[in-house]
Amino acid sequence: MLDCLPQTIEPIGLADAGRSFRGEIAVSEFERLRPLLADTDGVLQVSLSLRRDERGMRVAEGSIAGEIRLVCQRCLQAMEFPLQVEFRLAIVTSEAEIEPLPPGYEPLLATGELLRTAEVIEDEVLLRIPAVAMHSGVGRCDSGYRNRPVAEKDNPFSILEKLKT
Repeated sequence: MLDCLPQTIEPIGLADAGRSFRGEIAVSEFERLRPLLADTDGVLQVSLSLRRDERGMRVAEGSIAGEIRLVCQRCLQAMEFPLQVEFRLAIVTSEAEIEPLPPGYEPLLATGELLRTAEVIEDEVLLRIPAVAMHSGVGRCDSGYRNRPVAEKDNPFSILEKLKT
C-alpha cells in the first residue's frame, strides 16, 4: 500500500514494517541545492519504499523524477536539468556497517532519530547533478557568450610585418 510522502521518516521502523510512499517534494525545500539553482520553482515526483531485502538488510529504495533549473557556469543563465534517478540505500546504524555493504548499495545512516524526507531525497539529487553545470555546447548558451567579442592580443611578431615592406 502506498501512503503520501511524509515530512519525516524513521527508516528502521518503516523498513521493518515494509512501508512505501509516493508524493511530491517542492524544489524550494532543498536548502543545500539552492545556491546551484536558477530558481526554486517546481516539484519532484518521489517514490520511496522501505523494506527488508532478500538478504534481510533494511533498505530504502525508490525513484525521483522531474526537472530542476541549474545555473550554467559558462553563460550564467538558467538551464533545464532533467532528473530520472533510481536509488538503493542500505539502512545502517553505525559506520562499521558501511564497509561490508554489497555492491549497488549506498549507506543511509539511521541513528533512531527522525530524518527529514526532503534531506534524504536532496542527497540523491546532489549526487546526480554535474560538478560544473554547463549547457551541452557553446552554441546552446543563451547569453552573449558566443557573440562576445574576443579582444585581439598584440602579436609580438607584428613588428616584423612592418619590416617586410
